[in-house]
Amino acid sequence: MKIVVVGGSGLIGSKLVTMLTRDGHEVVAASRRSGVDAVTGEGLAEAVRGAAVVIDVSNSPSFEDAAVMKFFKTSTHNLLTAEAAAGVRHHVALSVVGTGRLLRSGYFRAKFGQEKLIKESSIPYSIIEATQFFEFVTTIADAATHGNAVRVPPVLIQPIAADDVARAVAKIATGTPLNGTVEIGGPEPFYFDGLIQRVLGAHNDRREVIADSHVPYFGTELNERSLVPGEEAELGEIRFDDWLGRTVQPIAGQNREPIVGVDARTPLKENEFRISEVPPGSVLLMGDVAIFSVEGGFCATQARCTHRQGPLSEGTVDGSTVTCPLHGAQFNVWTGAVLRGPAKDPLKTYSVTVDGDVGRVDVPVVHAVQSK
Repeated sequence: MKIVVVGGSGLIGSKLVTMLTRDGHEVVAASRRSGVDAVTGEGLAEAVRGAAVVIDVSNSPSFEDAAVMKFFKTSTHNLLTAEAAAGVRHHVALSVVGTGRLLRSGYFRAKFGQEKLIKESSIPYSIIEATQFFEFVTTIADAATHGNAVRVPPVLIQPIAADDVARAVAKIATGTPLNGTVEIGGPEPFYFDGLIQRVLGAHNDRREVIADSHVPYFGTELNERSLVPGEEAELGEIRFDDWLGRTVQPIAGQNREPIVGVDARTPLKENEFRISEVPPGSVLLMGDVAIFSVEGGFCATQARCTHRQGPLSEGTVDGSTVTCPLHGAQFNVWTGAVLRGPAKDPLKTYSVTVDGDVGRVDVPVVHAVQSK
């Protein structure tokens, strides 16, 4: 079955592409990097031609009220129009828990408008409203920082791991259209300020967390349950503490204490590396494998471009995209997919597991050399 993932190079989109491809589907990762722009309509008709399902996990590059409204209304209209012409049988959209009750926020108004367009179209649909992702908690903390203090409202939040979100979206997308909305969330609720404090503490970050009931969230004040899903929500399996223990890294530029006893740690095996030595956005070269620290996680690919063997560890990394330094070929580092030529063949990819500060690649590799 052909499935188009709009926003296929992002955090959720890249995971979806990997999962759906592994399950045997023909998957198109559609994004501006691959020449598909849902806002302008460029490349849409070709991308959705012959598709049975279109999954929209894209997000606005700007959260300013007018810009975000224009993004979601324009992109959704263009998608639905192209899908109707192509005979697409299922439109799936990732939205946000609380969309219908937080309409004083420009962002939530835009998401509400997106959902309304989908419901009014002739295409069978499924809308999945998710709670906030684990991976974005530090970003929220940074956005709420003023001086050395982080101000957030003392309300409940029930965050979910991006892996659980992708699994839920993939399951629904390959099933019968719901023609309705389902909520998904993490397995446990937290108070917002307590969750932020836990994350900062895990990173040895000394910013003070202040609970402030009047601090806006996406431009609107919250009540205690604004951000949590209802009782019928489908819950993820990954617990926050387990995820935090696997992914914690010091936050760049923040006040933190040194880690004591680093030299006394267990020596690494040939296929292992220290995650604390691979800061976000960087690449670690281990023999013929390149390890990328991107979008809150780690992934690995072959170290050289499939075009003319350019060293990807010396290329530029932008989100989940790496650009070869020789001829400019671009690849999605999660899926290996070619995003821009001259390369034609995808990269080999390898799974990475994390245990504390140790990462492991599922292929034998030689000792590591940190890229510049």
